[in-house]
Amino acid sequence: MKLTFWGTRGSIPAPGPDTVRVGGNTTCLELTGSEKSRIIIDAGTGIRNLGASIIKEKNPGKIHLLLTHSHWDHLAGYTFFAPAFNPEYSIVTYGKKLAQEVLKRDIYERYDNRYSPVNLNNLKAEIKFNKTLPDNLVLDGINITNINLNHPGNGYGYKFEENGKKIAFITDNELGLQYNSGNSPSEIKKFCKGVDVLIHDAQFLPSEIEDHISWGHSTYKEVIDLASIVGIPYILLTHHAPERTDDECDAIINEANRYIKEKGSQIKCELAIEGNSVEV
Repeated sequence: MKLTFWGTRGSIPAPGPDTVRVGGNTTCLELTGSEKSRIIIDAGTGIRNLGASIIKEKNPGKIHLLLTHSHWDHLAGYTFFAPAFNPEYSIVTYGKKLAQEVLKRDIYERYDNRYSPVNLNNLKAEIKFNKTLPDNLVLDGINITNINLNHPGNGYGYKFEENGKKIAFITDNELGLQYNSGNSPSEIKKFCKGVDVLIHDAQFLPSEIEDHISWGHSTYKEVIDLASIVGIPYILLTHHAPERTDDECDAIINEANRYIKEKGSQIKCELAIEGNSVEV
């Protein structure tokens, strides 16, 4: 499986000269498997560049879109996704029910253009929504399981498995707090156990988290502690704070690796960077 990052920023896009290396687009990932399936996770602003890349391939077909939750930084790029305007493509959407409802209500079903000049009349692709998400969803040979996360409005984390390899993607999750409908720390550990790669939200610094309790995000120390407990060999930190510059992101990963060394761990820890890929 190959996972490509098209957007790794959290909360709001952060374009500019200080975010060029890490990237300024909000969350969007592309997962491909051995059957060359295309699964997209979230429709943040990074989905615009992904859509342009897909159109250039001139290989129309089915696109699977998984949504983690309904917050706008994870949906805002949808009406700029080129395949949605092309009748040669079909887009099948899965994920959190509320996220699908937001897309349908505020993008597809409104005709007064209060949010966007684009509505259902403009989107020519075959569009399908799934009201429920199976506990074990299989898309083109990739087995997908999900877990409820700890975030205002809740959300899903996803685990992808193919040929014995596992990748977990968990964004907008507060490891230090359990929400209504969220899962306990032990349940999240169980979900992550055995994965080869964990991509997890680490928006706040340890020095910032006390002022942001209940905002639904984590720190690099919490992610490293989780990985250490369940034996995850490779983690990537994502959902970077919009005010965080490239140099500040570099400082975070340096601090994270210093913390790993202090723990006597061998975990490989990197930043999720727009344009980069990870393969297992």
